[in-house]
Amino acid sequence: MKKLGSLVILVFITLVFIACEFPFTQTGPVSTMTTTATTTTEAPATTEHISSHTINQTTTIPTMPDTATTTAAGGITIVFSDYQDLLDQLYAMVYQDIYDQLYAEFGFDELIDEALYEEIYSQVETLFADLLDSGQLLLYVDDVQQMLYEVADLSQTSVVGVTSYLGSTAQSLGSGVIYKYDAEQDLYYVITNEHVIDDGDNFRIVFVDGSYVVGTLVGDDATVDIAVLTFSGATLDREVTVSVLGNSASLPIGSFVIAAGNPKGYDFYGSVTIGILSGKDRNLSTPGVTYLQHDASINSGNSGGPLYNLQGEVIGINVAKYATSDIEGMGFAIPIDRVKTVVAAIEAGN
Repeated sequence: MKKLGSLVILVFITLVFIACEFPFTQTGPVSTMTTTATTTTEAPATTEHISSHTINQTTTIPTMPDTATTTAAGGITIVFSDYQDLLDQLYAMVYQDIYDQLYAEFGFDELIDEALYEEIYSQVETLFADLLDSGQLLLYVDDVQQMLYEVADLSQTSVVGVTSYLGSTAQSLGSGVIYKYDAEQDLYYVITNEHVIDDGDNFRIVFVDGSYVVGTLVGDDATVDIAVLTFSGATLDREVTVSVLGNSASLPIGSFVIAAGNPKGYDFYGSVTIGILSGKDRNLSTPGVTYLQHDASINSGNSGGPLYNLQGEVIGINVAKYATSDIEGMGFAIPIDRVKTVVAAIEAGN
């Protein structure tokens, strides 16, 4: 019967977490198309390709503290490292008082026999574990923050700049994402938009410090607006990371999404923005191609950059946004399921 105190505490903490509000805080236009940095004001709504011409670079990588601190009602401060540490401290703080009080008020010795107690204890313990695992407890807020840090960190080594040249003259720039490494040939593969490279005959893959390697065009699909380039890893002096291509068909509307790339050129290299998936199967001006709609901020230079989910998987390639003075927050990405089909055909030489 002494385990009854644990049951009481589990019920108490579960109800507190469920009932309280955050108590613990641990880029084809419709009518016109542009492939340069442009601003449209007081004009009909258009979709605008998001590429640019500026070259420079800055980036910031956030950090995450090792521990978290929370102040509960009554001014009690708790410093904890994980869920279990938090729970252990809560037990120590309230166990005996609640145990004694409820024992006295409800006479649990007389009301609950050992078998019934064990059944109730097991059910409450399972419910509490399920709530933690499923993220239904409000501690889920910290999980999301940690995921954002991890995706931002990934983007710094997986998202690159792509500059297109005609001879020695720069034509346009955009973003790209490393999605594959061929160890046998020591080649990295990059996805970008076709409109980023369509005016060029030679290409650079640009890194955060302004250094670059030569990019080789494998192929492109102008209809879907996808191009694939490779670059050699033989002389790389930096860490690069392959991003996993996820699944866009199963992604529910309302899911968090993170856009990564180089808005307005390399002065803002490695920017990440967050939003939600606002819609799917959106039609713009390309027959046979539908898009993901989202409200993560994208601008000229984001073309070809990835749209991530919280797990760090690429679920779309940013390609366009509505550009007008009275419309905000309408960006579009090519669904990664369609991109994967196009990329496979390009790699196969089709």
